[in-house]
Amino acid sequence: MIALIAAVPQETELLRRFLSPCEVLNCGRRDIFRGSLFGQQGLLLHSGVGKANAAAAATSLIDFGRPSLVVSIGCGGAYMGSGLNVGDLAVASEEVYGDEGVRAPDGFLDMHSLGLPLVQRSGINFYNRFPVNAQFLAKARPILESFAAAAGRQLAFGPFVTVSTGAGTDAAARELVDRTGGICENMEGAAIAQICAMHSLPFLAIRGISNHTGHRDLSQWNIKKGAEVAQLAVRALLSDWHERKDSA
Repeated sequence: MIALIAAVPQETELLRRFLSPCEVLNCGRRDIFRGSLFGQQGLLLHSGVGKANAAAAATSLIDFGRPSLVVSIGCGGAYMGSGLNVGDLAVASEEVYGDEGVRAPDGFLDMHSLGLPLVQRSGINFYNRFPVNAQFLAKARPILESFAAAAGRQLAFGPFVTVSTGAGTDAAARELVDRTGGICENMEGAAIAQICAMHSLPFLAIRGISNHTGHRDLSQWNIKKGAEVAQLAVRALLSDWHERKDSA
């Protein structure tokens, strides 16, 4: 069972058309869609925007469905230097909390600097960074590379940065890139990854680029285009997933 989490319905509109047969059930006071999606048994849930919503939704979904993999999907903002433009595709190597910590006189102190792990599981401490499961990423990579090449989209793998306050200026974006090495900004992914780490459950994160971070110019945004490319990538991934069981 593969579970998909997106913040808002616009980010799953295409996928829900193919979810058949489909049951709509209650999960933590949210609607959860359960059915067959491109040959896979799947769950789909909308969390709402932000870390708190994402963590609550992920907890409810895992308790409800016991999936073998959680995939965070939706739109994201491309950081400078990522090589990504609107309509391109980003895949996480890890999810990073960009603003969990303290802004001190000498600079930002993350949770590792403070000595405060967010998750302790099987002898491992997780602070701001939650790595993607390497085996599942290796399984997904060739599928997504083939999709991006066929669609004529740029594809980048790298850290995703989850924030409560988006980088709406060039200076803010540059500071986050310098500190995290991030390629893509979002508002939910690390919270979902944290809950997955608590349950020792693998996760992936796929984002279509809807805008560039930095100077906030809404005339250059295209949320529909970002949401569409992410969903088409998920469609390609799920359609080919059963053919590659041996690599996971």
